[in-house]
Amino acid sequence: MRQAALCVCDFDISAISKFNLRNRILKIKSIMTKPILSRDQRVSIFIWIALASCYLTYKEIAAFYYPTSSITFQFDTLSNSRIDTVQFQKDAINKTDESVKLELNSADSNDFKKLKIPDYLISKILLYRDQLGGFSSSFQLLEIYHFPESIFERIHPSLSVNSDLLLPVGINTKTEEELALHPYLSLKEAKAVVLYRKNNGAFQNMEEFNKIIAINEETKKRLKPYLAKDFQSYANTSK
Repeated sequence: MRQAALCVCDFDISAISKFNLRNRILKIKSIMTKPILSRDQRVSIFIWIALASCYLTYKEIAAFYYPTSSITFQFDTLSNSRIDTVQFQKDAINKTDESVKLELNSADSNDFKKLKIPDYLISKILLYRDQLGGFSSSFQLLEIYHFPESIFERIHPSLSVNSDLLLPVGINTKTEEELALHPYLSLKEAKAVVLYRKNNGAFQNMEEFNKIIAINEETKKRLKPYLAKDFQSYANTSK
């Protein structure tokens, strides 16, 4: 029993190496086979072995899935070097150059790459920008399907929006089908816009557009920066 107790108590489990811990488990198991141990002593040692085994499993899983976590590994020098390398690579990917500034409505794919945005995501951004007629806010990036919030939080300080580059929705010129292609308008809402236009003439201001009951207030609010371009265009042509 004294030998088993020494094996259990003479080291810090959080600091011992994986190899030595396994050797100690085997040593204790051999001691447990001796008839001198009581039932309570055997149970106590068995519990320690179970805890030590769980600890080993935890360290192995953590080393595989979280190589850059805050867990301290002391397996060998090679493992520590690999972990440091992975941590450096991860920091390099997640860090954005603060000097890089990007205007969302004029940037091309090469500009987005400067912010270390994946190619598949750049394609989504450019497509959504074309569908909207430009971004009125950088937060519209989060409307893109499955846009990672972690990437948005990283690049957001570098983003800016020039509202002068926004395009009109085309409420006074487009057909129902064309209006329905806008991300903020359904076919039903597009039909309501065209019907109002036929009955009352072209939209001249936001007050007239707000009279369309089929479009909810949230959608009207989201469309407002783009509709301002429609009203401005109408005012210029009616002079």
